[in-house]
Formats: sequence, structure tokens, C-alpha cells
Amino acid sequence: MKSKAKVVVVGGGVVGVSALYHLAKKGWSDVVLIERKELTSGSTWHAAGLLPLFNMSYSVGQLHKYAVNLYKTLEEETGKNVGFSVVSNIRLASTKDRMDEYFQYAGVAQTIGVDVKFLTPDQVKEIWPLCNTTDLVGAIQHPEDGYIQPADLTQALATGARNRGAEIYRNTNVVGMKQTKDGWVVETDKGSIECEHIISCSGNFARQTGKMVGLDIPVIPVEHQYIVTEPHPEIQKEKKMDYQRWEF
Repeated sequence: MKSKAKVVVVGGGVVGVSALYHLAKKGWSDVVLIERKELTSGSTWHAAGLLPLFNMSYSVGQLHKYAVNLYKTLEEETGKNVGFSVVSNIRLASTKDRMDEYFQYAGVAQTIGVDVKFLTPDQVKEIWPLCNTTDLVGAIQHPEDGYIQPADLTQALATGARNRGAEIYRNTNVVGMKQTKDGWVVETDKGSIECEHIISCSGNFARQTGKMVGLDIPVIPVEHQYIVTEPHPEIQKEKKMDYQRWEF
């Protein structure tokens, strides 16, 4: 393990590995990442991987747009499939107020360059026949929306970072951080690394990481649920029809 680096990233989920990748892509090759177990073993492995472009913030919207464009090129760059599927996204409006919100959002999207289509209830039904459109006022659609496999994305970003000189130390625990006159020392169970900058991407362990430098980070783990079902015959039928449409 290195004893010195320009940057140490703590945490090997998709956020940490993405930070490492982008630092290396910007030319900071003397960067390392430390992960206590294996990459993606924290929240990343069970993340939904949805890529909704809808956002009322101009700045966050730009980040979403950049991310979607990046994911389209990562496989060619790294040789690893990131599991990116463009399936579009429809947001329904059952009230006039909700539809007005979508019109406001469309103005933000236009400044960013994100494609938004307005749909009538009949058009929603045509795109997704299983949708109940009885009380709909309308909807918007993002043709470029989709989903990605977070673990596959992380591995691709890791490959891209390594290809640019970054190093990743797995199964390595950070046990302390100390500030010095020249920067920082990150103490691990396998040795210490002197660095200029520390980037904490430790997810559920953010509070523990913060305490190492005297910070009280107000982050707590929360539960979420998901449902696993048997194949639904109507959905299977619709998928088959979609395949047939593509064949013709």
C-alpha cells in the first residue's frame, strides 16, 4: 500500500468509486480509494439504479444529464457492461396543479437540453396499455430515462480509474484520521497514508468517519422495502409484443 497520495477516498460504493474515477479522469492519477470490504458491499449493491432526469433544480438536472451521457460511453471505454437500459419514464398527473408543475419543470429541462414530451391520457394508454388512465389530466415522458445496474457501474468506474493510475485497496479498514501541517494522515489496519485531501464517501458509516475528524454528521440508515413477484401474464404479454414491434 502507498504511504503517500494526493487524495484518499474513503468508501468503495458507487459514489466513492465515481469520485476516484473523475479525479483520475481530470489528471489526478496519484489518488487511492480505501474500502473496508469489497466494492459495492454497502448500500450500492441493493440500490434501485433508477435514472430519472426529472429535477426542478438546474444544477442537479445538469448532473443527471451528464451521468446518463457518461453511462452510454463507459462500456466502450472500460470494456465492462454497466447494465444501462433506456426504457423511458412517464410521470402521471391526476390534477391540474400537478400538470402545472410539469409545465414549470419543462422550462427548466429546456434550458438544460433534456428532452420532455407531454402526453394526453390516450397517448399514455397507447404507450403503456396496463395503465389506468381514467382520472388522468395528462403526463410527461422522458425518452432518455432508464435504469442501470449499480454494482456493474461501480466495477466499470473502478476499471476506468485504475486504467488512469488510481489504486484501490479492498478489505482495508480506516481506523483514524489526523490533520497535520501539510495535510492529513489516514490510518488503516494495514498502514498509514499521508495525503493532501480526504474525500469521505462512507455512506452508512458517515457518522463514524466524521467523528474521526471531530464532525457530527447528521446521517442515519433508513429502511426501504421492495417486492418480488412472480411473472405477471399481462406484463409478459406486453413485453412479447414490444419484442415483436422491434423485430418488424
